[in-house]
Amino acid sequence: LSSRVDPLSSLEFLCRPMSNRSHLRPFRCAMAADLLILLCISLLCLSEAAVPKFEPVSVTDQSLVIKLINGEVVSHLDMAVHIFDLTNLEEFRKLEFKSNDRDELFSFDGLTPDTWFVFRIHYRVLFHNATDSGEKDLVTKQELVVHTKPEGSRTLPTKIEDIVASVEETFTTTQNLYVSVKSVFSDSKNIITVVVPELRCPGRGIVKPLAQQIKGAHARFHFDITSLGEEIDLFECKTVCFFPFLRVQMKNRTSETFRAREWCGSITRVIEIGTNGSPTLPLLMSIAAVPLLLM
Repeated sequence: LSSRVDPLSSLEFLCRPMSNRSHLRPFRCAMAADLLILLCISLLCLSEAAVPKFEPVSVTDQSLVIKLINGEVVSHLDMAVHIFDLTNLEEFRKLEFKSNDRDELFSFDGLTPDTWFVFRIHYRVLFHNATDSGEKDLVTKQELVVHTKPEGSRTLPTKIEDIVASVEETFTTTQNLYVSVKSVFSDSKNIITVVVPELRCPGRGIVKPLAQQIKGAHARFHFDITSLGEEIDLFECKTVCFFPFLRVQMKNRTSETFRAREWCGSITRVIEIGTNGSPTLPLLMSIAAVPLLLM
């Protein structure tokens, strides 16, 4: 575990515009992106329980506080943080930290109120290896996408807005789940949201429809569990997850790809959110149009 390959670096390379043909910039690499994002998700999920990572602790109108978790055996931490302002499409700040205290809180102050920020954290941790009583190091990267509160907000700092893609509408049959997913950046011409869906059915397998770019108000996903067996029932599946990736065209004409926090919930929770006061007719009428969204 001396280092780890970041699949997103390959995605960024493939998604760069060719020559000066700017009309090719918005996801000319859609199919390659889907494959690499799925690879990225697989690698991240395999190691998620073991790799120390950061979690937001609190956010106000001008600050964010984060903490390292899964860091029980960490003895030293070096990190470089690159902050991006997604509201104004520009780089915001660069910072570096060193720490020997795994319980230390890291604060980012002087942020702009009511603004979406990305905190790209490159970090190296030294940790104790129980097998040979020595120390190992891990070099990796994490991105946190967080929205600061409006100026003067009285909302509790511990209430953190960091979900980019969420469930809008749902419709179910015995062996099918249809979900409409929206993005907080749906109205942005410079931020493209691509969502990788996943339905986990313990003891049966995982249903993974094709990743989709959210065009307009939402993207629609069809989970067909007959691919796992003809006799399986939808409610044998336990968890639905949506992994969002952001492709951002910055003001300086560069582009960046970021991974935001995934949204995960039970089948029951997804249905509850998607049918609570939401009409199902528009979703039903648009099911036949799902393949068109991939073009």
